[in-house]
Amino acid sequence: MNILHLTSHLEVGGITTYVTSLAQALAARGHRVVVASGGGAWEGRLSDAGIAHRRLPLKTSAEFSPQVWWAARQLSRQLRAQPVDVIHAHTRVAQVVAHRLSAHHRIPYVTTWHGFYRRRLSRRWWPCTGELTIAISEPVAAHLREVFRVPPERIRLIPHGIDVARFADPVNRDQQQQCRQECRLDSHGPVIGTISRLVPDKGVAQLLEGFRHVQARVPHARLLIVGSGEDRPRLERLAEALGVAEAVRFRGSVPDTRVVLSIMDVFVFLPATREGFGLALLEAMASARPVVAVQRGGGSSWVLQESGVGVTVPTEAPARLGEAMLQVLEDRSLAHRLGQEAQAIARSRYDFSRVVTQVAQVYEECLTSAS
Repeated sequence: MNILHLTSHLEVGGITTYVTSLAQALAARGHRVVVASGGGAWEGRLSDAGIAHRRLPLKTSAEFSPQVWWAARQLSRQLRAQPVDVIHAHTRVAQVVAHRLSAHHRIPYVTTWHGFYRRRLSRRWWPCTGELTIAISEPVAAHLREVFRVPPERIRLIPHGIDVARFADPVNRDQQQQCRQECRLDSHGPVIGTISRLVPDKGVAQLLEGFRHVQARVPHARLLIVGSGEDRPRLERLAEALGVAEAVRFRGSVPDTRVVLSIMDVFVFLPATREGFGLALLEAMASARPVVAVQRGGGSSWVLQESGVGVTVPTEAPARLGEAMLQVLEDRSLAHRLGQEAQAIARSRYDFSRVVTQVAQVYEECLTSAS
């Protein structure tokens, strides 16, 4: 099967991880895969895997931008030279391009909705949802049905997944020690960590306020915040105001989270208000990290309820969050049990091989309907 994946960019993030992982896995199963995007830091991963990448002017979120039309025109030329069997779009602008290409070249297209879109009239009038639409969680599927009126028979629920074996593979001590040094962490002190975009909607401020309660009882504990975003300066000022700045480490984004997860004694999951799923949660589960999670975020709340993983606390309750972190940090047998249970659930429900099989079946459905 010849497959074209379309996405806005290949910078670090959940959609980029999904697209590159899916492209690599499909190629490993013998399919010919091409990825087209605005480019980014992860282009090299595709190149290393022998997957062709077409760079397009798609680094925009404006569906009516001239860039979108120019990208469609460029791809149209390429498709005449190298036809594909199916197009798979992963962002709104990619959906618009896919819809245009599908109509012009009579190629079926599939879309994956990785989260919740705003209720814009353009999306209601011109949905561009494809022959079949993949939802990464049940709340996203409900969003498609109720807000965008996508017929239920055209929606396929395929929950997100990751390469569990890769994250479950132990990280050697030298790598861990190097990571600790890069993060300015002591060799033996306990580490509470999170991986999150630093934007107001993620609630990192609540984590800082909760950590103040932890440090009052465990002064040598450290908080490691991995991720980047516009809210970092405000969060750094808040850490100073709370008196915990000396114990907080802002790491910035990392291309590979496996090592940094391995040095965390407790992982805190901070979903956005409208989180489609929560890839960082799966990575922590696969790494056997004990999880403390804020109960919020639509898709992520569904994942937490479905799996029953970790300790959950309500949103906007920093004292409760602090107590939950302390509970897991101080009770090592509880932490070990939570970590092992989380990894077992990740292995049984969220391994990426299931995602690849189910997505390939969606392609086959489209091709069968089109023939």
